[in-house]
Amino acid sequence: MEGLKKVVLKLWHPGCWSIETTKINSEVYLSVEGAFKIGKEIRANFKLVAENYKSLKKYISDIKKFEHLAKDVLVIGKSDLEAYIHGRFPTESTFYENVFSLEFMPTNIIISKGHEYWTLLIYDDKLKETFERLGEMEGIEFEVLSVSRLKSLDEKPQDFIEEISSNLSIKQKKVLLEAYKSGYFDWPRKMNLNELSERFGIAKSTCLHHIRTAEQKILKRFVEEIKERESYLSDI
Repeated sequence: MEGLKKVVLKLWHPGCWSIETTKINSEVYLSVEGAFKIGKEIRANFKLVAENYKSLKKYISDIKKFEHLAKDVLVIGKSDLEAYIHGRFPTESTFYENVFSLEFMPTNIIISKGHEYWTLLIYDDKLKETFERLGEMEGIEFEVLSVSRLKSLDEKPQDFIEEISSNLSIKQKKVLLEAYKSGYFDWPRKMNLNELSERFGIAKSTCLHHIRTAEQKILKRFVEEIKERESYLSDI
């Protein structure tokens, strides 16, 4: 998308409920599912993801310590590693008021370990001005983690799968699918490399080459995609 840049910012500002709750709970992160200004308050929906059930349980328990930073916080539902939270917050405790004063559009917001990670769309000719105005805002600390060319407005997983598939040869895909179906990747293995190569009538070394090449291509592309979509993970 010519003229638009994708920018990832690491942000901190005082008196923020989500920042303070994640600061003391390092094994969870919040993703903002939606935020709206209604009257004199901000209402937001969060998805909470935890590394383990103990961390999730502790986070929910610790919410009570930060009631002074929110008008109301409700845990809508939870599973072993995820929970959904709805909150009402005074506008002065959030960064959303500042969003409306700057010329950028947020597409993704993650909060982890006491910082917010904003993925933004900014017009190329507004980059310098936006960073300058952010720097002038009282109490806000920020770091630019990345500035990259916007590839698409629609980054669906299916596009990612299609890209990986197109990068694999037909033979690599056939061997990979058969290896998976036959239990080659299970532990303990249900099929060994000799049996797999015999099934295709190819040498053991050739069969292993197909598997290793496919694995490398898939892992490389997967890591690149995760790094781009969730830049905050590299920082954390």
